[in-house]
Amino acid sequence: MSVPVETLAVGKCYLVETGRVRRVMRLMPDGRVQFEHRLAQQPQAKSWQPGMQEGRSFAEQVEREVACDWAPAGDERARRGAPRPESA
Repeated sequence: MSVPVETLAVGKCYLVETGRVRRVMRLMPDGRVQFEHRLAQQPQAKSWQPGMQEGRSFAEQVEREVACDWAPAGDERARRGAPRPESA
């Protein structure tokens, strides 16, 4: 699955095909997306790494929009009907 490139927005986070979470930092005038990315299993602030990619390619790799503190365990809790813990 992908999202339309025109729906990408600064501050939004996306789960991508590689199992990483990407946070859009800047949409460049030339169509590139400046972002930070981390492993889905590591939601700590220190784990974000910088990246840059052409916007259409970025959008094609998106599986879905997620919260920036998303982790796979949160999806498992939601499937069981358990409340999601509050973010700090």
